[in-house]
This record gives sequence, C-alpha cells and structure tokens, in this order.
Amino acid sequence: MSVHIRLNRKGINSIEMPESADVGVGESLVLKMINHGAPLHLTVSTINGKRFTHFIHENMYVDDSLVLRIPILSVAPPGSFRIEIITGYGTVKEELTVNVHDQEIELPEGMEEIPDIEEKKSIISGKDALVILCAVLAWISYASGFFYPGLIPVIVPMVLLTAGVVIGWFFRSS
Repeated sequence: MSVHIRLNRKGINSIEMPESADVGVGESLVLKMINHGAPLHLTVSTINGKRFTHFIHENMYVDDSLVLRIPILSVAPPGSFRIEIITGYGTVKEELTVNVHDQEIELPEGMEEIPDIEEKKSIISGKDALVILCAVLAWISYASGFFYPGLIPVIVPMVLLTAGVVIGWFFRSS
C-alpha cells in the first residue's frame, strides 16, 4: 500500500494526506512524501503500533521527495494503529490511521474442497516395535550385569543394540 503525503503545498509546514490506509499482514506501508516548498524537517512516529510493526520513530529532512517504508509484521493481528507526522518543530501535526487486515488466501480453480488426511491406523509399526523391543532387552541385559557380572551381560546388550540399529536401517521409511 502506498500513501502520498504532500508537504508545503497549502502553506509553510502544511501536511496533506488521507485519513486512513489499509495494509495487509506481512506487507509494507509506503509513505511517499512530496515537498512542494522549502526543505523541512519532519518527524514520523507510530502510536500504539508495537503489535503491528517494529518501526517507532524517525526524524527526516525532506528536500524534494522522500520514501519511507514501514514493514508490517507477518504475525501482526488484524487491527489498527496511528502514524503521526509532525512538521514545523511541533507546530503542525497530522495523523494517519493504518488498518491492518489478514491476507486473503486464493484457492486455485477447481479446488473446492481440501482432501481429507488419511489417518494412520497404527502409531508404531511392526519394525518400530522390533527396534524398541531390542533396545529394551539390551537395557535389561545391561542392568542385569550389575547383579550377575560376567561376559554374557556385556555381549548380549551389544548384540541386541546392533540388531536394533540394523533393523531400523534396513526397514527405514522414506
């Protein structure tokens, strides 16, 4: 969205602009300032705009023309905030109400319904259950080594963990 702001056209430090502007979430509001008179200092500030933009305040010097982009956050809620424009070191002030709205999503032609998502019947497949079983048996075998020391509680967990990795590798889903 682009807003034209005319400065010094009706008199020294005069500001002419619309009362409001509409902009979509994630877009930028473009302020095009056109100076019709002598160069001037200008202040642009947002009022209650923290939820909509990171832009807060800027002082500028406008010779002939100037473009200022105010980005609207992509996570901004629908609503409105005001932009205050001040010239003449505070003697002239105008406000612009910025209405922020959601972007409309256009569906391609021929797509009237969103297809249903197929639900999985089982959360854990057979191969996943086998890998989990190998890991559980390996931990039980490893823990038994604390009570029954020897070579078997050391070898069995390694074999079971290796088997679980091999099963998981060969039967991985893409």
